[in-house]
Amino acid sequence: MAADLHTFVNVLQSSMPQCIKNEEDAAEVITIVGSVITNALKNQDTAYLEGIGEWRSEKGSGRKNVIFTPDRMLVDAANE
Repeated sequence: MAADLHTFVNVLQSSMPQCIKNEEDAAEVITIVGSVITNALKNQDTAYLEGIGEWRSEKGSGRKNVIFTPDRMLVDAANE
């Protein structure tokens, strides 16, 4: 089963009920995380989320390519 926005929203709400009061709050957190990653890539910088991995952009053949390197914890979890 794929983890979609609804899945992330539900997990945020159940994990942090004192901070995430409703679906809109949870969706905003996810939007902000996505924006931070996008802005880093646009600025030729990297974005790193512990336990998930690192995103960076590299030029190749006249285009920017997005490179994702998973964190060791993510790789280990996927191989369990």
